[in-house]
Amino acid sequence: MRAFLARSLVALLLLSAGCGTPPSRSEPGASPGLAKIEHIVVIYAENRSFDNLYSAYPGANGIANSAAASWTQTDRDGTAFSVLPPVWKSDATPDPAYPKDLPNRPFRIDSAPVGQPLSVATRDLIHRFYTNQEQINGGKLDRYAAMSDAGGLVMGYYDGSSLPLWKLAREYTLADNFFMGAFGGSFLNHFWLICACTPAFPNAPPFDRRRP
Repeated sequence: MRAFLARSLVALLLLSAGCGTPPSRSEPGASPGLAKIEHIVVIYAENRSFDNLYSAYPGANGIANSAAASWTQTDRDGTAFSVLPPVWKSDATPDPAYPKDLPNRPFRIDSAPVGQPLSVATRDLIHRFYTNQEQINGGKLDRYAAMSDAGGLVMGYYDGSSLPLWKLAREYTLADNFFMGAFGGSFLNHFWLICACTPAFPNAPPFDRRRP
């Protein structure tokens, strides 16, 4: 499935009127339409993929637009799983709330046979630099479950229509093709979103391999 869970960020761009001073229509390059925009508010939700919450959003580029053949997850040796790996708890024990034989494809967390509503928190998913690259696997997108520390949970998604953010998406803009700029967690991507730059540590201490 195209970019399923490759997107670890959800961005909603909200264009709203406020009390700021809009750019002058006489400024070079300014257009009448842009001059009406006084504020841009970005809702930047962390540690969720787009498809985890918005894959079923009407008209969005989600599961309905993906090919079923691209859903198949493989083991580290390239062999397709017969079923998804178990969903692991944070202590590396199987989570009994999830069946052990989930089909090798995306599954609804809030529907049978799991039936966990949005109000029930799930464990965090690994989002590290090298793990991201291993999961994407050169663009095949078939190692999410194999490389995840949560097993098959990485293929789970919700019907997010009850979320308040769905209502905002109907009124404003839902960025269904927004991709993070850097592999790994969201901290560096915060910088990239605001200034398209990477912070520097000019006086960083030398790396000591003896330290744990």
